[in-house]
Amino acid sequence: MNRLLDLQQKADAYLIVNPSALQTVLQLQLNGVRLQQSLLRAANTCGCIKLGTEKLPLPEDGGLEDLKNQPTGDDFKKLCPTCRQELSERLGALLFYAAALANLIGVDLSEICDKEIDKLDLLGYFMLM
Repeated sequence: MNRLLDLQQKADAYLIVNPSALQTVLQLQLNGVRLQQSLLRAANTCGCIKLGTEKLPLPEDGGLEDLKNQPTGDDFKKLCPTCRQELSERLGALLFYAAALANLIGVDLSEICDKEIDKLDLLGYFMLM
């Protein structure tokens, strides 16, 4: 069963109040901001996570693997159940509005996902630069 297609169908069925592209993009951005707020609340108010804020030095003579394995200072090991639930809900809302936008522009999220995976398989690290 294709879960991305299911999500797109549900977004199409349930997004009935002003499903314009502009409103959908606005909701996508708004939910992105809410996700950021939840992450910062987990770090600052709850304290269950730590976000690395220091500038990290680049490895002097290491390769890409050394750069990837360099510690970031982020620590999500102690993420409490309440914050985990809130962050999951925020990510879910982002996925919903991404599915709604995909419907509006007539693309299939599964195909987009497959293309991104193919691109990553082909270009690897260089795709992200």
